[in-house]
Amino acid sequence: MNVAIAGGTGFIGKVIIKMLTERNHHVVVLTRPGSAIKIARFSGTETRYTYYDTPSQVEKSLADCQAIINLVGIIRETKDTPFEYVHNLIPSRLATAALEVGIKRFLQMSALGVDSALDVDYMLTKKQGENAIKKTSGLEWTIFRPSIVFGPDDMFVNMLARMIKLLPVIPVIGDGTYRLQPVSVFNVAEGFVKSLVMPKTIGKTYDVAGPDKYSFNKLLDIIAIALGKKRVRKFHQPLPLVKPVVKFFGRFQSFPITTDQIKMLCAENVTDNDSFFKELDIVPIDFASGIKEYIEKSSR
Repeated sequence: MNVAIAGGTGFIGKVIIKMLTERNHHVVVLTRPGSAIKIARFSGTETRYTYYDTPSQVEKSLADCQAIINLVGIIRETKDTPFEYVHNLIPSRLATAALEVGIKRFLQMSALGVDSALDVDYMLTKKQGENAIKKTSGLEWTIFRPSIVFGPDDMFVNMLARMIKLLPVIPVIGDGTYRLQPVSVFNVAEGFVKSLVMPKTIGKTYDVAGPDKYSFNKLLDIIAIALGKKRVRKFHQPLPLVKPVVKFFGRFQSFPITTDQIKMLCAENVTDNDSFFKELDIVPIDFASGIKEYIEKSSR
């Protein structure tokens, strides 16, 4: 199958591309000029430069494809790249272009928690993107909503690992009891690849989260163990003190966190729905064993 993948130059996209080519799919990577260098060269792939502001050019880049995987997303917006453009306009244009060139199968990356009452632009625009795809008559869509994704090149776990290695005390926002449910990048990728050829997944939305829920405090302890440390010293910072500081400095791109990201973190990111693993016949990878190999390598 010829599969177009948007957002394939990222951490998750590279794993999906590798799995697709291993299963003899031909992958067409839609990318901006300058980003193609980020893609590991796998046989069975080609790169097509795509400008999402030009609908006719999007259609041209999808020629001869039978399916689309859209992974395009950002965790933090900028003046030039707002959430609305990335999470809503791009999937909308891909969906419209797909029908114009005769593509029906469409797999969309969303985010766990978009159905919550959390009033943050990241979640709201992810939901708008989902709705745009669902409303495009004729598409055979499947939507995946991953939790925090971990793997060899992830930003989240590797960042925490670096902090634990370098700092004597780890700052923790609030009491650290809020829970997360990290999922392996290999589980996420397997779900996308399997779903392509599983008609029973058409028209379904899957929560994608790992087998276990951890408090943020526990998460830090597990990473520390993978690094060969017995414990992590934590400095808990009260939310009433943290929020005004983040509100002021969060407007600067160099500052590591925003007010909305604090809201999402403290609101928790968990689910009890395991239909993703059951219906796609995927064996979940637990967090502790999943990070062990790549965290050990990073600590050498």
